[in-house]
Amino acid sequence: MWPVRSALFVPAHRRDWVGKAIRVSPDAVVLDIEDSVPPQFKPQAMGLLKEEIAELKAAGVGAFVRVQPLYDGTPAEIEAAVTDGLTAIVLPKVANPEEIGRLADLLSYFEGRAGIAHGGVGILPLPETAEGMHAARDIAKASNRVRGIHGALSGPVSGDFARAFGFRATTEGLEQLYLGSKLVLDSRAGGAMYPIAGIFGTAQDDLAAVERLIRRARDLGYSGVAVMHPSHVAVANGVYRPTAEEVAYFEGLLAAFEAAEKAGLGAVSYQGAMVDYAMLPLAREILAEAKRGK
Repeated sequence: MWPVRSALFVPAHRRDWVGKAIRVSPDAVVLDIEDSVPPQFKPQAMGLLKEEIAELKAAGVGAFVRVQPLYDGTPAEIEAAVTDGLTAIVLPKVANPEEIGRLADLLSYFEGRAGIAHGGVGILPLPETAEGMHAARDIAKASNRVRGIHGALSGPVSGDFARAFGFRATTEGLEQLYLGSKLVLDSRAGGAMYPIAGIFGTAQDDLAAVERLIRRARDLGYSGVAVMHPSHVAVANGVYRPTAEEVAYFEGLLAAFEAAEKAGLGAVSYQGAMVDYAMLPLAREILAEAKRGK
């Protein structure tokens, strides 16, 4: 199911919200048992995970679970989450590669207990610490389960990344460009090809501001975004869906290059620009993404 273009956060203790989330057509749902769940409801949230994951699987929607930062209770949280249909664990406050190794070992153990294929559950590290941001490449390399570094882009309301890094979030976002780009590069350099950006810090009903942040994430290289409100899913899917103009351009590019190859050429002028083999992978990726629909 990778890349995941849109993921919607849902507090895992709100059982009826899963069906509502499915109706807005995200690629995945993030069942949260961390920040959006009050402490007294966390046991209830854990107890609902397998039922919720089964509902998502039946609907063809990916299932992420955001657990709490590693602590003594992490094994119980992973046991509650690991079931057929679990796509990935989102691990917050990651500081070093050793934490990814510990999580990978837990996943292997509970995959075996659950009788599901070894290695099928991915990891999305959320490095909301200065140490973790600095070590993001090593974190991405720590396990072949890591699908992508989970970064964040914020509007003017700051969150964990801003506090850990020390910047003050603004609407323009210039203070976040270095970190946003670094996490994308570190993720791919570490072999985790699907970095995701959390989108937050703006008014939920300001869809124009949400779209600006999602476009910024796409342009920085994030393969998808995680959003906080159902109305943001359609915006994310729309931003990441290739336009008709892009499809026509890349279809024409491939056709022009195919004709050039038949003529014994390795480069061709297309719409005023020289095109060679280096441009073909992107064209094919765009056209493959267009075929996914939504």
